[in-house]
Amino acid sequence: MDDAELQAIRAARLQELQKNAGQKGGEEQTLNAALGQVLEPSARERLSRVNMVRPDRARAVEQYIMRLVQSGQVRQKIQEDDVVQILNGLARDEAKRNETKIVFSRRDKSSSYTASQADNEDEDEDDFFD
Repeated sequence: MDDAELQAIRAARLQELQKNAGQKGGEEQTLNAALGQVLEPSARERLSRVNMVRPDRARAVEQYIMRLVQSGQVRQKIQEDDVVQILNGLARDEAKRNETKIVFSRRDKSSSYTASQADNEDEDEDDFFD
């Protein structure tokens, strides 16, 4: 490839990335403005602290709150206690999904392989080499 072509491709890619970043930034600003209207300052502060530690969980709470707002279930501003309840609910759901269950399936005695059967097979194999 020619240097001019390569430079043009790089410039186009950079422009595309900047455009995508601008769209994401606009969506984030819209989300923050909407959350600012429905959250009490203490709840907003709690959510920002959660965002520092667990950004994925904070995004899940924000999405949940936005679904509540869009469905018209929010009648008053959301308190810090409500955010804590939502966080606890998410933690419980996540723990249920990640819970490992170990099941032991035992064989019944009639179908099990006994030591005397193993000895008989060993004796048969020894005859082959004699």
